[in-house]
Amino acid sequence: MNLRNVIERIRDSQFLVPTAGIVFSVGLVAVAHNLDRSSYAPSLLIGSSPDSARTLLATIAGSIITVAALVFSFTAVTVQMAATQYSPRIVQQVLRDRFQQWTVALVMGTFTFALVSLATVDAPGQSTNSPNWTVTIGVLLGVASAVSIVGFIDHVTRHVRIDDTIRRISMRVRDGLAAADDVPLEDDEPWQLPESADSTCLRSAETGFVQEIDIRDLVEDLPAGSLARLDVWTGQFVAEGSRILTAWSDEPMPDHIRSRIAIGETRTVEQDPGLGIRQLVDVALRALSPGINDPATAADVVRHLAVGLRAAHLAPAPTRSFAAANGARLFTPHAPTTADYVADSLGQIRQAALDQPVVLRAMVEAIDALADELVDEGRDHSALRHEGEAAAGRLEELLQAMTRVERQPGLSSDPTG
Repeated sequence: MNLRNVIERIRDSQFLVPTAGIVFSVGLVAVAHNLDRSSYAPSLLIGSSPDSARTLLATIAGSIITVAALVFSFTAVTVQMAATQYSPRIVQQVLRDRFQQWTVALVMGTFTFALVSLATVDAPGQSTNSPNWTVTIGVLLGVASAVSIVGFIDHVTRHVRIDDTIRRISMRVRDGLAAADDVPLEDDEPWQLPESADSTCLRSAETGFVQEIDIRDLVEDLPAGSLARLDVWTGQFVAEGSRILTAWSDEPMPDHIRSRIAIGETRTVEQDPGLGIRQLVDVALRALSPGINDPATAADVVRHLAVGLRAAHLAPAPTRSFAAANGARLFTPHAPTTADYVADSLGQIRQAALDQPVVLRAMVEAIDALADELVDEGRDHSALRHEGEAAAGRLEELLQAMTRVERQPGLSSDPTG
């Protein structure tokens, strides 16, 4: 398992952060127990006898575990709502919510502290030391857990709102598309792959999604004077044994080249902005489905998609050809272009919204505003213009059809007529 897979597993894990909170609370019990046995006792500590300390810690442990059930219920409801109402692909964003993970860690850590402290507090008559530190820390953790639960409820209610969800995804798409990789190996010289020469295929040893491609190290690891074609791109699903690289070379391909293409179980918006676009499109298509019929949400998605498409058009054009100092060259035909992003987003939504003037109007307005800026920047926006013309044409047809219906004899736009 490569480092990228390990990082993604940690980010998706609902186990690591809460477990860290539990381990920390066990260490905190030892610290509090040693402080109780020392002579250092500030006046701000809560005075308590061993008997009252046991009662208080038992109350904290019992109440916190009940509150923990509430946290888990909210988490389950949030995941279910995101999967059913928006898209199953949005579940990843919910699972990676750090506020949620740290709330669970605090609640479970407080429960563990109270539970373990019950076993360390001396019984009445066995010691003259008062468990003031243990009680004070337990009370502070209990109050902090109560505050975090209130904050968690507020966070969840805002986190599941569709407007907030769309905005978060669009911002991640914008940041991902605007981030240009620093690969100073671009080769502008035109060249073609040989057709008759013998080729060597590099095949995947894993099944999953392409998470990251180290272009710089990959092209530098190619044999001198070789030509290679990268047959996959970030975000693409590959099965074990699938072709990921084709090379034309007289020398064998190094085995470690395969490690330059990281394959894992999940996709991330940070490495694959196309995933964020797919999530937004899923929300729009779900909103346009007959079961939900919410064109206003689809129109909001279109407006937020313009944010990511703007970043894609203003970013440097994707590099197709790379060259190393040893004469090796790499061709990447599957790198997505702005036209691909436009077709995968606005194109799919337009096809699903052929009878929704609200969505078509939002699309025309968003494209016109974006195209106006791109003209001033001198950027190619032919794909956007094509989608805008198609949406405007369909919108005009719908408006004309509505006008003909209103003008039919016996029909009136006045509901009282």
